[in-house]
Amino acid sequence: MWTTLLAAALLTGSKPKPPAPRVVFADARTGVAQLYSVQPSGRGLAQLTFGGSTDWRSPAASPDGRFVAALRGQQLWVMRPDGSLARLLAPSADSFSWSGDSRRLAFGSGVTVWTVARSGGPPRRVTNGPDDVSPSLSPDGRSIAFLRAGDPGWTLVVRRDGRETVVAPQVWGIPSWSPDGRWIAFRGGDGEVQFVRPSGGPVRTIAPGAGSLLSAGTAWSPDGRRIAYEDLDGLRVVALSGGAPRLLVKGQTHGIAWRRGGDQIAFATGSGVGIVTLAGRARTLARFAVGEAQAGVGWSAAPKDLRYRTVEPIPPLVEVSGRELRSRVPIRALSADGDRVAYALCPHVLGAWRPGDAAQVPLGNATVAACRPDYPQALYDLALAGDRLAYMVREGGIQVRWWLMLTTLARRDEGTAVASGADCCAGDPRQPPVGDLLGDGSLLVYGAWSRMTPESIWRLDGAPAQIAGADGDLQPLSLDQGRIVARAADGSLELLTADGSVLRMLDVRALGAALAGDDLVVLVQGQLRDYSAATGDLLHAWPLPDVPSTGRCRRLFCPTVRLTLDDAARGLAVYTLDGAVHLLRLRDGFDYTVPGATAAELEDTGLFYAYAGEAPWPGRIRFVPFAELPV
Repeated sequence: MWTTLLAAALLTGSKPKPPAPRVVFADARTGVAQLYSVQPSGRGLAQLTFGGSTDWRSPAASPDGRFVAALRGQQLWVMRPDGSLARLLAPSADSFSWSGDSRRLAFGSGVTVWTVARSGGPPRRVTNGPDDVSPSLSPDGRSIAFLRAGDPGWTLVVRRDGRETVVAPQVWGIPSWSPDGRWIAFRGGDGEVQFVRPSGGPVRTIAPGAGSLLSAGTAWSPDGRRIAYEDLDGLRVVALSGGAPRLLVKGQTHGIAWRRGGDQIAFATGSGVGIVTLAGRARTLARFAVGEAQAGVGWSAAPKDLRYRTVEPIPPLVEVSGRELRSRVPIRALSADGDRVAYALCPHVLGAWRPGDAAQVPLGNATVAACRPDYPQALYDLALAGDRLAYMVREGGIQVRWWLMLTTLARRDEGTAVASGADCCAGDPRQPPVGDLLGDGSLLVYGAWSRMTPESIWRLDGAPAQIAGADGDLQPLSLDQGRIVARAADGSLELLTADGSVLRMLDVRALGAALAGDDLVVLVQGQLRDYSAATGDLLHAWPLPDVPSTGRCRRLFCPTVRLTLDDAARGLAVYTLDGAVHLLRLRDGFDYTVPGATAAELEDTGLFYAYAGEAPWPGRIRFVPFAELPV
């Protein structure tokens, strides 16, 4: 009996187990970045925030783990670790930090520093600028370290009891207080890890740098004996007692946080969220697909009274039904060949669809996250030829980089680069020096030029090969049945075979052309003409508005063009005037405007056209068989 009572007493008097830790992070898997948390084992993935169209980012748990603060756009919010009881603390914030007692937060807004209670209430302004950013509260909550713009660079300032002290010059990133408040760690002008007393004095360098990193962070271990930091190579840890830094995680990280009372470090990278021990044992907790990664990571606690919610499903990027395709992002480009149409939603995210099929063929990273608007590249041309799909992407400012990509519908990937380059300067409207991409059946061609050479025509069968050129530009305009229509510098047209041999020349000042069987449709200023491809005879001519006009605008810049000739098939021509798509019947000039269409491709099977839909499906493609066209 006494043994039982003693055991019960010991059990009653034992310390309760601390709440289980969880790793908090942001992920844009649904297209809008939300907050998530997961157990250190990688199990129990839960979602904290839902809905809206504004990204959540930079989550940071309070030191006691009982709350999570994060930015939603430019707003500062705080919530419980399961996302409940979310509260708006500040309508405008750039960065923030917690006080050691988890009761207050400091945040930067514009060029000033503020503090606010975790429970809410009016924020209190701490500084008046002129350019104060990246505040960090001391563990006792009485001091604030922040960066102030100066000459040269940023300086580290500590404010305590209304008095400010400049403690270090040439500082980057958010300053980090040691757990006992005796030191402040920061990044130097070349990315080196340094620390200094809050009252000033000698600046000590503990780890070398590898170039300045504006967003690179530092984090003290809970016992204050080590500093974890980010550099271009990955996540490193260095001991204050000396010794070389150790690389624990390879690859650039975008957030680090020590586990309270432990030797584990949570980190976020472009490919996922994980944890690593000081011995270098790493575990991935959640993986990121293309476009999902967000900055920030933290450790929260998980008391038993919390109710974690399951993760919402990732919405499909594309749906099809009958004769219509719907996309969650606008259609950037389309190209039809035969009974199929290829489309681009964003760089390296493409697809192909045959009306009537139950599903489309995705190519590349076909997810909502992969089409987020912060993608650095832009797609500017697209061509489908049978089972092959070629497209062109570019990126850059002063120097433009470009890639000509090629894939197949059977491969279902984004393809490989068959040509690429880098060129200065983006202000030249002929940059990048490739364009005019065309496809039909087994034939894929494009135009290429340089600052010193005119445009020539290249065929894409495996490795690109030049098939035609001239003293001036020779620009490919249209393909049909193994033939190429090309425009010379003086506007005259050449009808070529697939190997570049000349079949016929047409002396006309053409702005654009489309070839369909025997119809060679030519756009001249103020007029659309229909010539016989076999004889060169003029068959029909119909007036068009006398406005700035061109062939299909396949080049990157067409800023002043109002009218373009897009395509032709079975006695019809497609042109676009001031954003409206028209069908013109060549035999009698009957003109029909396609309601709502923004781009169109005409094949012998019918008309494929894109139009803007309502949310959540702003991107739409519709197919109309030839027998149902109202012309």
